[in-house]
Amino acid sequence: MCVIASALMCGSIASCGKSVGTDSNSKTEPSTAATEASSEAETTAAEAETTTAAESETTTAEGGEAVSEELIAEAANILNNLNTIDYIGGGSSVEVDESVTYTVDNKYPYTKVTDSRFSSVDEVKKYVTDAVTGSLLEKRYKVIYEGEPAMFTDHEGSLWFLQGARGCGFTFNSDPVVSDVTDDSFTITVTFDDMGADSTMVVKAVKEDGLWKASSFKINDNEENAR
Repeated sequence: MCVIASALMCGSIASCGKSVGTDSNSKTEPSTAATEASSEAETTAAEAETTTAAESETTTAEGGEAVSEELIAEAANILNNLNTIDYIGGGSSVEVDESVTYTVDNKYPYTKVTDSRFSSVDEVKKYVTDAVTGSLLEKRYKVIYEGEPAMFTDHEGSLWFLQGARGCGFTFNSDPVVSDVTDDSFTITVTFDDMGADSTMVVKAVKEDGLWKASSFKINDNEENAR
């Protein structure tokens, strides 16, 4: 997925000719009109540079809001994290040694994790809670590290993962549109390939502990946080 943020370039630097007067001694001095024109040109140039620099760092969001490129990058990062965590919650995208298994309650076959990202349930928890929070965490992803059964479990000094074959992940096919921006929240609207048809996802993002996180999502007319 690529993020396209077009910068608006405006303003042109005005130029003016220099008027020169000649006296009997061939001495040249700038006229008052030339001095004023030169001053206006410098002012116009400075304003144009300032406007261009400011606008190059922003783009226009839905509703006419000015959104910084940094915030658009944060939106893309939130979506990428959400996609990764949804895959994990669906029982995939974790490196394991399938030849080493551990069965819980005679019905939950875990495989030994070899993924360098995680070595314990605590590390999995931090990975998830650094990216999602609120109702999205409580209703959809908390089961990754805490539940009956949880997707991960610690056993005999190793980390184990409950693999599955559930539909998961999001194949985003549009750039994120950012709206409703405040100091600690914003909304992301994006589309993704939903089994051959485009679906629209609206993600609520909040800043928590200095990190931007997804706090909920809604797909089409589905219930909140549900596929």
